[in-house]
Amino acid sequence: MRQILRRKATIDNILKAAAICFKEKGYEKTDVDQICRKANLTKGAFYHHFSSKQELFLKMLEQWGKRVAGQLDLNDFKSGNTLELLLGIPEKFKPAFEEVDKQLPIFLELFIKAINDKELNKMALKSYNEFIVFFRGIINKGIKEGSIKKVNPDDAAKVLFALTIGMLMQGLLNPDAGDWVELAKRSILMVLK
Repeated sequence: MRQILRRKATIDNILKAAAICFKEKGYEKTDVDQICRKANLTKGAFYHHFSSKQELFLKMLEQWGKRVAGQLDLNDFKSGNTLELLLGIPEKFKPAFEEVDKQLPIFLELFIKAINDKELNKMALKSYNEFIVFFRGIINKGIKEGSIKKVNPDDAAKVLFALTIGMLMQGLLNPDAGDWVELAKRSILMVLK
């Protein structure tokens, strides 16, 4: 049991150190040595847990995605007005996205790097496709119950993804420009009502 806790603590330490290094220097300019120094660990300890900097980065992306998804109770969507539930998502996601100033630049770098890196491209597309499938199902349910207008669910899910990324970027560039939660709600209504 102690070994499991120590392993988790070491991985968490590496992830925190990497997040700091990536924020300060970017993904490309950060090397494993810098992460190890920041985490006060040897390279051997790093490579015991991660095969590469890229694997570490993908783990960071996966954890952030899980934190975001953890804000949703999928059982809510089985009953209740789907549009109202969708309008509640921006408020539920707010805590996860408040940390975006630390991680969004890293994720933008990931998406740019994924253009030419097949492994990263595969991971980015997997995450994107999960988002589309999830929201397409919710939109279909809302159309059937009449709370959402008749739209192409696949197209609407893609527009919601684009709005999400766009608002995250705007919030990062100009966080005091407005109430991003309210803008997100109005955007959902523009697409689905």
